[in-house]
Amino acid sequence: MVFQDDKVLETDLIVFSAGIRPRDQLARDCGLEIGERGGVVVDNQCLTSDPAILAIGEVALWNQSIFGLVAPGYQMAKAALSTLIGGDTQFSGADMSTKLKLMGVDVGSIGDAHGNQNPGARMFRYLDPIKQEYRKLVVSSDGKKLLGAMLVGDNGVYDTLLQYYSNRIELPDEPASLILPQSSGAAPTLGPGALPETATICSCHNVSKGDICATIDAGAVDLGGVKAATKASTGCGGCTALLKSVVDHELEARGVEVDKSICEHFAHTRQELYDIVRVEGIKTFSDLIAKHGNQDTHCLGCDICKPAVASILASCFNEPITDAAHIPLQDTNDTFMANMQKNGTYSVVPRVAGGEITPDKLIVLGEVAKNTASTPRSPAASVSICSAPAWKTCRISGAS
Repeated sequence: MVFQDDKVLETDLIVFSAGIRPRDQLARDCGLEIGERGGVVVDNQCLTSDPAILAIGEVALWNQSIFGLVAPGYQMAKAALSTLIGGDTQFSGADMSTKLKLMGVDVGSIGDAHGNQNPGARMFRYLDPIKQEYRKLVVSSDGKKLLGAMLVGDNGVYDTLLQYYSNRIELPDEPASLILPQSSGAAPTLGPGALPETATICSCHNVSKGDICATIDAGAVDLGGVKAATKASTGCGGCTALLKSVVDHELEARGVEVDKSICEHFAHTRQELYDIVRVEGIKTFSDLIAKHGNQDTHCLGCDICKPAVASILASCFNEPITDAAHIPLQDTNDTFMANMQKNGTYSVVPRVAGGEITPDKLIVLGEVAKNTASTPRSPAASVSICSAPAWKTCRISGAS
């Protein structure tokens, strides 16, 4: 590494920790108070230094903190709305627990993952160098409350740990058992039946287990119905697995037969598909659906089973996603810089930095859409531009 003063540092590895930076130039031009490292300073009501202006989301600096997740943004929005209508709802911080959602990479963080905010906290660590899994628990000095956790390589216990943390549930006598492999005397997972009615299932939309139960009692008979009524799992999507387990448990408790198939193409759960792939050594989606798929569907998969199988194959064998056998599973930015939609079309979202759009740039986007429309299997394409205060997003879509 060569620094500006020409000093040289020999190193074997450089790690970049790239977070977010507030786009606060407009606020600076307006003379609003800005934090030392950027961001528009706001109070608990999301008011800036000008009482006529509010700020929320990733541009807002609250208590010297910038929140780069969707859930805090929603909570700020509620506080801002309350301020506008004369209410008393305030923003008092947010839980930053989250899972990294990348194919083949499991990383999770909960609460005070480093134990820096709680003097006297105790830590438990588990490391498996063969499976490349690392887990850490941060618990209170008396060992009864979970203060934080970090998971790398396997997020299987994330939902259980999050419920212990969010709902202040007392830990088992041996807290370390929560992160040990099942064969090493691990504690059983905290099932949906053990969660209290006040347990938060979806933090993005503040949906509790009690809300879900009430929705089911009101007539929702499947996961889709619960999502539509509560908006649970429609934000970041990190609670999808937990939501499904709660819904299935509550439906079964009411005598409703629950189909646990991952989708119409496989009469198996995701865990069962993982076991099948692992035991039989199946390395491609085509082999898996040929041997264990529903033969009467005449389909090559869907937006539910294809990403799930892709993740399973990546976890088990980690072969290059550009291999011919795996290309059909990568209908995302991984290979084509495009997002596959449920109806078979795709969308490309070009970046327009700072919303600085010019006529020439619009002409370029139009030419791209025109070329897309004229290519084989792409009979139509459309371009739409959505405006927001700090940016513009241009979406080009066409048939796949």
